[in-house]
Amino acid sequence: MIFTLRMLSDENEDFVRDYEVLDNTDLQQLHDIICNDLGYDTAGFSSFFTANKNWNKLQEYTLMDMFDDSTDAITLPMEGSLLRDIIASGSSRLIFVFDQISGRSLYLEIAGVKKEEAGMEYPRTAFSAGDPPSQEGDEMLDIDDPFADMMEEFEGFEGIEDNGFGDDE
Repeated sequence: MIFTLRMLSDENEDFVRDYEVLDNTDLQQLHDIICNDLGYDTAGFSSFFTANKNWNKLQEYTLMDMFDDSTDAITLPMEGSLLRDIIASGSSRLIFVFDQISGRSLYLEIAGVKKEEAGMEYPRTAFSAGDPPSQEGDEMLDIDDPFADMMEEFEGFEGIEDNGFGDDE
């Protein structure tokens, strides 16, 4: 069977990708397909999450097998986590977090299931529109540094002489 996964971005409403992948594709392979197609670094810190109908994150899948003893939180490895098993468990939505620091994500949903077409190579990008968000977050808002803004008020402040002593003295 072939799954068609539609991927959207909340950063660029014109961005759409439809990937057609074999049902035995694991999340590690899907990760590499997406990263190669979008020009992202495949060695970066990223995760997949299954999601409910409201796009709330559920089970996490990571590039490395991790288990956090302090919280008993279990993440599963992408490698070996087959799409057909994830879908059979009731999850038709995935969130691909490609920037862990800022939580920037892409959203995937099963858009169709069909039989494999003779002569067609899979995986493949079946549809592509719009530019993907930059992996580095170039288009993210540049937030001003409030401390620097406050210190600008004291630039050129007259009335205190520099006595040559450091702050500790």
